[in-house]
Amino acid sequence: MQKKNSWDLGRLYAAAALFATLLGATGCYKDLLPDEQDHLSNNMNYTTENFVAVLGKTNVFINVFNADYSTQPLTFTLENIRTGDKQPAPILRQQIDTRQWKTWYSGFEKTIDEIMSKTFVTKRPILDIRENSGEIIFWNVDSNTVAYGKYFFDVRVKNKAGERVFTNLTLDVRRPHPYEPYTIDDITGIQKPLASGGLVKAHDARNVRDYMQRLLPKDSIDVFFVKTGTAKNTVSVRFFNPDSTVIPLTVFDMQRWDSLYYYSPQAATRVKFGFNQRFDADSTIVTWDIPSPFPVLTDVSGGLDMAQIGFDFKRVNFGRQEAGYVMVRFAIQEPGEWTVAVKFRQKPKFEDD
Repeated sequence: MQKKNSWDLGRLYAAAALFATLLGATGCYKDLLPDEQDHLSNNMNYTTENFVAVLGKTNVFINVFNADYSTQPLTFTLENIRTGDKQPAPILRQQIDTRQWKTWYSGFEKTIDEIMSKTFVTKRPILDIRENSGEIIFWNVDSNTVAYGKYFFDVRVKNKAGERVFTNLTLDVRRPHPYEPYTIDDITGIQKPLASGGLVKAHDARNVRDYMQRLLPKDSIDVFFVKTGTAKNTVSVRFFNPDSTVIPLTVFDMQRWDSLYYYSPQAATRVKFGFNQRFDADSTIVTWDIPSPFPVLTDVSGGLDMAQIGFDFKRVNFGRQEAGYVMVRFAIQEPGEWTVAVKFRQKPKFEDD
């Protein structure tokens, strides 16, 4: 029994000695490792030096800074903000009310109030920068506050290793886009040439025929945006023949009015098209309440988020049933009551043959 106890104690002492040796060795290895040094890369850069911002919307420029393995966090500050003629531009430092998100937008919100409850209002400078990412933001203001034109600014980037200043970055402020696609040149204020975006067309069309049985392409269907009031934020859709007579919405007999959705790339889901859908007495106008902007994330998506809606119908064409549709795609940036007017250049035939 005594021999066994002695043998166990020997094993215990040996294990303790080995543990002490390993612990000491670990400490030695730590001493051999160099201290981590902060690094500020000479190759870091802004991927663009020209930021085109549109008045009347929030402009967010993301993923525009390449840190090139610089030690993070980096700290970014705006400096020397000036006009095109190199004069100080203090207006761009002015603090204004900005609406920001306090939780994520899912696309499944049931009311506009529910969407708004996910945001909050806080003061930020008109020209803003994310402190640790260098992302540039030009907040929503109108031309009464900031004149369109070119401005210049510098960005100072630093960490514990040092600092660097990027000079003469350009902010190109342009006229508002009340809606998209917009038909007015945002530099000159003049309508674009008709062949270069001066007239909005249907996004798509299928099996739409005239009375000569010819298929009407999407380019023969014009789309107009008309602001009719400011009492609330709504969008209405109407259809017109070439002579401006109204086409009743009842011709779209395959339309599932209670199940209209569009896909939001930003929310990565299908989103219900508007709220509180309603028709006028003769069923020629359909109206929805909408948030502003519409779609909700269109202003911060770089134009990726747009509402797309198709109007479906069917007709018998000499014994064969044809299904067709007219599709429009748009965004509304400016608050108010808007009408989307869809006008055919040739009279479409919705009756059976």
